[in-house]
This record gives sequence, C-alpha cells and structure tokens, in this order.
Amino acid sequence: MSSEKKEPNIMDRRDMLKIIGAAAAGMAAAGVSPAEAAEEQPAADQPKNPYGGGPGTGLQFPPYYQPTPSVRSRMNYFPGSETLGPDEMRISFVGSCPVPVRRDLAGTAIMVELGNGDRFFFDFGPGCIKNILAMGVPVPDINDIFLTHLHVDHYHDLSYLLPFSAWGGRWKMPLRVTGPSGRTPDLGTKAMVDGMKQMLRWHLEAFDACPIGDGYEVEVNEFDWKDENGICYDKNGVTIRHWRRSHAKDGASAYRLDWNGLSFVWTGDRRPA
Repeated sequence: MSSEKKEPNIMDRRDMLKIIGAAAAGMAAAGVSPAEAAEEQPAADQPKNPYGGGPGTGLQFPPYYQPTPSVRSRMNYFPGSETLGPDEMRISFVGSCPVPVRRDLAGTAIMVELGNGDRFFFDFGPGCIKNILAMGVPVPDINDIFLTHLHVDHYHDLSYLLPFSAWGGRWKMPLRVTGPSGRTPDLGTKAMVDGMKQMLRWHLEAFDACPIGDGYEVEVNEFDWKDENGICYDKNGVTIRHWRRSHAKDGASAYRLDWNGLSFVWTGDRRPA
C-alpha cells in the first residue's frame, strides 16, 4: 500500500464563488432571476411546493390548516390578545382534574366562547375561577353554567362564586345554573343549590352591608335527567341539548351545543354514548 496521503476532494471558497458567479451570469444573460429559476426549475428529486415559495420553503399545509386571522400565534394563547372571529368558537379547558393535587390544577370546567358574544361554562370544579379571571373574564360575565352531574369536582366553585358575585360587580342579573334532576327531588340540581345557599347563609347575611342587588339570586333550570335529547337552552341562535349518561348514580347528563354550523359536546366523566 502506498504511504502517500490522498487529499480529500474539497472545493475551496474561491472555486465556489467562481461557479456561483458563472451560474448567475448565465441566468442574467437569459433574463431569468435566481428566484424565477427556482420556481420554474425545481430539483429533480424535490417537487415544487404547491403552496408558494421555492422548493422546501413556504407554507407546507393547505389553507384550511392555517390559523384564522384572529389568531396571532399558533404556539401560545395570550388572553385578551386574540379577537374571536364572528363565526368562530373558542373552547378553553379552565380545569381538568378531579383532585387538584398541584397548585396549577383546577377541578373540571370548560369555557365555550362564541363569535356572537355569548359565553358558557360546562361544569365548574374547584379552583376554576382563578383560571377564568386570569383569562380576562370579569366576575359579572361568569354565568350560564351547565352541570353534568353533582360530584363535587364538577360544581364546587359555585359556592365560591355566589357569595362574592355582588362584591365583584354582579348586581343586575342572577347566576344562571342548568343541570339534571335526580332520582328524587332532594338529589337534583335545585336541591343542591338550595343546600349551598343554606351553607353560605352566614356569609350572605354578613355581606348585606355591601351593594347586592340581584347578586345573590340563582336562577336554576333543572331538567328531567331521563329526557333524551331535550333542549335546555335556545337563545340567540344557540341550542343546547342534553341526554342521560351512566355515571355511578342516576342524574348524570351530557350536553351538545350547536351554533353557526359548529358543535361542542361534553359528556362529563364518561365516553360519548
């Protein structure tokens, strides 16, 4: 074997510049810019990008994968910075844990915002209020709460919201709560709200010194849990239906919200039927 070392075939910077210059001169003589050449003559092993730009550049997904104009960032959501389009629906999980074992968790709660200005909450578990307020929703606007069932991790922040509603500026409208009945009247949503108000009696009476108005009123819409596909809300083009679910005890329900050709379904703690 020869002991002589072979030099690797490496192109130096000067040779590279010569080649680039010669190629550019050739395109200039033909009246074609480098960008046009990239567009018109894609590499044999790299097909032309049908969504714009040269090969390997530009948008890689069809238009229906693009964020809507109101969304400024596909990677992060900044409360108050992204205007909801008039035909859009935004769904935010403001709580998703039955037992908040960490300070950054909250009980089950989902906020649904519509482009017509309506806002709804499905379940209202402990700790969700802090997340709702952090998203820029003031106390008077926290309303229209739909409960799937009466496990405490799905409704307990009601007992925190109600006594501070008037103090937080809700004077002109009652708190609206919708939920299923139970096997007996004392196991339904209305009985739960009555019991909650009794539990809060000392607090509610103590705050009589503050402006209250209708801040301590609760409008309960209790539907028959056995009613299949019943309508429990129908206003402003929004329809919400319910159907019964199997979850440990009679009185669990699921919901479907329909608006503007869009749908949101929430089944609580069980899979869809």
